Amino acid sequence: MSKNLAIYYGTMTGNAELLAQRAQDAATGAGWSVQLHNLADTKPDDLTANAQTALFVVSTWGDGEPPADAEDFFAALSSETPSVGSLRYTVFGLGDSDYEQFNGFAKHLDARLAELGAHTFLARGEADRDFEEAFAAWEPSFLEALNGLA
Repeated sequence: MSKNLAIYYGTMTGNAELLAQRAQDAATGAGWSVQLHNLADTKPDDLTANAQTALFVVSTWGDGEPPADAEDFFAALSSETPSVGSLRYTVFGLGDSDYEQFNGFAKHLDARLAELGAHTFLARGEADRDFEEAFAAWEPSFLEALNGLA
């Protein structure tokens, strides 16, 4: 298996992009070739074209909605049926537990990818407002699971 990883992010304030860059640094340090992609520039068919292994770092906006830069991607993913059966992925979501749909977009994205036949290699991680601490706690599990794929 090739050690190619695509990291996709969707962010409103830049926090998800910051964590995606941290994950990129960690995975690169573990010997992976990593491509970073904003979901604003991604089409559903790109998911398996970029790499067979993916991490999605996404924030939730409002009450369970995708951030602005992920709206078009998720609308297309929801209406199309791209061939993603070979994709292995995990999701890390940033949210705010003051909202009823805490981490709603991360949950919806995870469910849609699974519905389309993609395979998760690590359970979804979720962060509340303390996203940096939550990511730091989740990151070792991510790297362990990632390296288990190699």
